[in-house]
Amino acid sequence: MLQVLRSTLTPLISLIIIILGSSLMTTLLTVKLSHLGVSNLMIGGMSAAFYGGLVLGSFKIEPFIARVGHIRAYAAFASTLAVVSILHGLWLNVWVWLILRLVAGYSIAGLFVVIESWLLERSTVQTRGQVLALYMTALYAGQAAGQLLLNVSDINTLVPFCLITLLCSLSIIPLSITYVKSPALGEPSVLNFLKLYKISPTGVIGSFSSGLVLGAVYGLLPLAMSQFGYSLKEIGWFMGLTILGGTVLQYPIGHVSDRLDRRYVLMIVYWLTLGTSLSLLLLGGSLKFLFAILTFTLGGFAFVLYPLAISHACDYLTPKDIVAATGGLLLAYGIGATLGPLIAPVFMHVLGPRGLFVYFILVAGVMATFIYWRSKVKPSVPLAEQQDFVIATSTTPILNELDPRAADIEQHG
Repeated sequence: MLQVLRSTLTPLISLIIIILGSSLMTTLLTVKLSHLGVSNLMIGGMSAAFYGGLVLGSFKIEPFIARVGHIRAYAAFASTLAVVSILHGLWLNVWVWLILRLVAGYSIAGLFVVIESWLLERSTVQTRGQVLALYMTALYAGQAAGQLLLNVSDINTLVPFCLITLLCSLSIIPLSITYVKSPALGEPSVLNFLKLYKISPTGVIGSFSSGLVLGAVYGLLPLAMSQFGYSLKEIGWFMGLTILGGTVLQYPIGHVSDRLDRRYVLMIVYWLTLGTSLSLLLLGGSLKFLFAILTFTLGGFAFVLYPLAISHACDYLTPKDIVAATGGLLLAYGIGATLGPLIAPVFMHVLGPRGLFVYFILVAGVMATFIYWRSKVKPSVPLAEQQDFVIATSTTPILNELDPRAADIEQHG
């Protein structure tokens, strides 16, 4: 592992720096707009625009990177993100911000493609699992730590936007002073949605619904906390705990899913998401310590939904289809993450901040019922034939090629 870390340290450092700024920006904009009295739907639209840009970039940006080279592409995207970040502070116009968030999402997708393809180039068939684990650790550590930067300065000044701009610019340095052979990039492989749905309806709908949940968690949970009356410092800590929960609980839940019927584990996690959301609905803004525990738990359950859905789908896939299928599942997630922040504000408009948890309850309840119905319609894969659970995140199709399940296929196929 130490040798793998040394070979991937440079792109991982750049990843952590850029994610510190990006995760801070996501929460900062939500809280700032809330303080300015902007409507919940417009705030949700900001998150939807970001995910829309992220999805578009993830599947369409590789030809540009292949043409100009990885280091130049990274510098271009990071510089664009830096400019976009400072423009948020200089130009307070929500309609302009919508466009800026779309550009930011597209730029972040480009940065992810560069870093992930760089890691893929540095990995071997034998080390891809370790590289993926290091990538996930760096990504979630950066996201959680970025939330704690929320209270570094007054959000009504230009300072936090300057900090984000500095982080975007600093992330260029590690990659610009090193060299690695640029891997050949082509159009990402995506399995036809209809074919994928016929193979695993639960995998497709599960990926889509996990996007519905996580898009709203990232974009609107800070808004609900602000409307409950929590301070900026508390929102930063609670959001950090939410992401930490998603990091800590993924492996234990995934480990359990390797030893039980994965479909039932996924259904139980949806029920647990529903129960946690119901507890947060009833609790509201009172009892901060209990609220902190519940946000940690919500993150733990919500973040594991997507990798469980992927692992479940892989149980039904032929080896040659795994990379293409996970690309299709990523697209399903991205569509859900774009729509979720547009749907959830409707509940918040009617019910206030508690409406967000009603939304989570509805999504989780429908999914748990759907999975139960599927369990009666189609038999489960025998435990001996289940693929191993792999911790996953929703960035770009490049990351799917680091999936150890695909690596095993390459090694033995």
